[in-house]
Amino acid sequence: MNRGFLSWVRSNDKEIIDVLEEQAVNLVKATSYLVEFMSSYKMDGESRYKIIKDLEHQGDQITHRLFTILDKTFVTPLDPEDISKLTSAIDEVLDATEGVANRFVLFTIQAPTPYMIELSKILLSASQEVQLLITRIRNLKSASDLIDHSKNIVNYEHKADTIYRTAIAELFKTNNNPIEIIKLKEIYETLEGALDRCADVADVVEDIALKYGNG
Repeated sequence: MNRGFLSWVRSNDKEIIDVLEEQAVNLVKATSYLVEFMSSYKMDGESRYKIIKDLEHQGDQITHRLFTILDKTFVTPLDPEDISKLTSAIDEVLDATEGVANRFVLFTIQAPTPYMIELSKILLSASQEVQLLITRIRNLKSASDLIDHSKNIVNYEHKADTIYRTAIAELFKTNNNPIEIIKLKEIYETLEGALDRCADVADVVEDIALKYGNG
């Protein structure tokens, strides 16, 4: 009886981490397509946006599935609250990623600025670090490994903040169209917000590392 119960617990551990990894992989796909969306916006931006939108819907389904598993699981590999915070933070990065592409289409933006392309590439790098973090949680032995990757995400977020401030300053200096300024500023803010949510993921993982890692 006890052996069977422990086997069931291990099975649920694997399922929870599997779904978290699936969520992280889906995020990387979406941020990869955002970079492609920016790079080929004039040629097929709308079709790229539809792919990102589909990935966002898939992300919602993955998040819902994980919460369903948590509701049915008596013993979890991590504190349920930590898992909930982690999956929610990843979902918010994905929502912001879709929000960037959505605003391009909604606002009928003519072309992304070099700063927007640079920010989207940083977002992709940060989301790849998120995926690495989730992969390492499966075999959590050392807190330092997770914290190092979390610091990488925070560094990306700081780099994005610098680019964001430069881009906004240049926008107000070089653009005399108030409507255009509002549109572009909102896209910059959404991109910067996506990086902020990546930093939220890093914060949650650092908490997990300190709680469960051995140093």
